[in-house]
Amino acid sequence: MKLQLGLPVDGYAVSGSSQSTDWGIVCYKLLGAIPDRINGDYRRLFDAGLVLKPRIFEVATKTVDFRAAGELSWGSAVLTTLYREMYGATVPNKAKIGGCLSLLQSWARYRLPFLRPRVNHPHTFPLITRWNHSASYVGIPTSLEDIRLLLDQRSEAQFEWTPYKDPAIRAVILDKFFQNPNIWHVKVPMVTYAIVEMHQSDRVLRQFGFQ
Repeated sequence: MKLQLGLPVDGYAVSGSSQSTDWGIVCYKLLGAIPDRINGDYRRLFDAGLVLKPRIFEVATKTVDFRAAGELSWGSAVLTTLYREMYGATVPNKAKIGGCLSLLQSWARYRLPFLRPRVNHPHTFPLITRWNHSASYVGIPTSLEDIRLLLDQRSEAQFEWTPYKDPAIRAVILDKFFQNPNIWHVKVPMVTYAIVEMHQSDRVLRQFGFQ
């Protein structure tokens, strides 16, 4: 989350009460507009797949400059929501999926070079911004069946398990993001309002450099 989106994974959980508040008024006061979409007793704002829930508005009403929002674990909130959406998408009749799908796409592109579009531009931070530049998709399959076949045909050695060790990528990441890398692979529950999902890092240890 820190490397792909630049979002913190430590800090307070993005949670709180959403009762007895007119979020339309709060949105208008802070953002100058009221979102059209209404879900229950709060309003959801979508920005590149990131779901902002009432907690940020609670903070904003107390700190106009949003400084307190920086103390929240936004990375965990985005990942928790994506995990829940991916789980829900396994239902056979499910046709849609929410969450930060651009994160999932970027994560895959850094690890699946045979499905990665070619970009003639240096890496930038956050790493997800690499895909904002012009890219070539020549030779990359587009149908689901062809993509599945391509994945089945690839050997273990053809996956990039630790892409962030690439010197070209490492060079654009600030040292502060590597001060506590152990937090990336801890196995802990992630909480965002009523959503609780386990961070099952023990299932993907190879991407953290473990065998």
